[in-house]
Amino acid sequence: MEDMSASIIAICEELADAKGQIPISRLADAMRLLGMNPTDQDVGTLQRRALSVQSMQDDNEDGQLALDSSQFGRLMEDALAQWLAADQAQQLLHDFQVFDKDRTGRMSTQKLVEIMKISGNSFTELELEEMLLNSGVEGGTVDYKDVVYKHFFGARSRSALGDWGLQHRKPDPLQDASALREVAKMKADRGKLQDALGLYRDALVCSPACSSNQPGLAISSSDEALLDGQAAHSTAAATLHDMARLKEMLGEEQEALSLYLRALEIREKVLGPKHFYVATTLDSIANLQDRMGQVAEALDFACRSLSIWERFFGPEHSHVAKILYNLAGRRDFVGDLAGSLDFYQRALSIFQRVNARSEVADALDGIADLKWRSGETDEAILLYNRELSIREELLGVEHPEVVELREFIASLHP
Repeated sequence: MEDMSASIIAICEELADAKGQIPISRLADAMRLLGMNPTDQDVGTLQRRALSVQSMQDDNEDGQLALDSSQFGRLMEDALAQWLAADQAQQLLHDFQVFDKDRTGRMSTQKLVEIMKISGNSFTELELEEMLLNSGVEGGTVDYKDVVYKHFFGARSRSALGDWGLQHRKPDPLQDASALREVAKMKADRGKLQDALGLYRDALVCSPACSSNQPGLAISSSDEALLDGQAAHSTAAATLHDMARLKEMLGEEQEALSLYLRALEIREKVLGPKHFYVATTLDSIANLQDRMGQVAEALDFACRSLSIWERFFGPEHSHVAKILYNLAGRRDFVGDLAGSLDFYQRALSIFQRVNARSEVADALDGIADLKWRSGETDEAILLYNRELSIREELLGVEHPEVVELREFIASLHP
């Protein structure tokens, strides 16, 4: 399997059993991991091809018809090549239709060749010549739909001959990187964090947004070049974000923070400073810095995140209220009592509007605590009693939290 793409190798390893066999029932899963969106007919066709493999195992350890990893990988390699060829055909047909202003379905051979040369398809001069010879030129024009069909799907096409030629159009590195990320997520979900990290690193190396030597990102300062590489950079940023999350789980907090910050830099530059993916990374950084004891720094990142979520959800959304509540606690921790009170009150207003009773009680508790510590005991007692009424309603009068709160309120009276 050495000459197969990294993503196909990773998928085969992920789906194989202890004996290295993969049931043909996993073909659809493998196709989707490679970025395809197969129909039931596509899957059925590939399963029939799998059944025709002469050396196919009778069954795997679970009693299912299976192929070994090498056979399965070759089958997926061919399926991917066919999928790419079909995609190439569709794109080429679209390019022709764009230039067919009169919708005649025909164009001059000269115009057809010009379009094919600028369409991004790597056709050789010999291929162009063969396509024209097979298309039936009439009066210097050709039916371009016929050209596309015969080249990709005709009796003498690569499809019919079973030779799709991956070298003709190699899988997009971005597609390879995306597939590796999906397999990495599967491994991470099963607790194989180090294996997942290895695949994420492979995904970064595959990504056209990365250098060839290390997972560092060469972001162009040119806006035009940046837009051209937006998908690649976005995928690389998502990969860095996922790697940071795994580093957190492994307890490697400083490395995790470094990866999050790199992901944030890319996302802000590629997606803009107000994108919700930027907000998710800001939240991850803030939460991590809280655990690292960097509360003041965490507060800064969390406030930046809040401005994005307010724009995304609207300033009166319950999710915004939860962020305000958390920020109030952070402001209190750094000694900004006035800022903390403001955020608690804003959160309380929203929680009351959406009738989130438990959250209303939490916000009342936060405000009451600030009032009590500020020497406003009477105001604090009123707020604590409002909280107590809600907690009794939600939890019952004998609940331990309710009993504890009732006793605390009694202790505040002179």
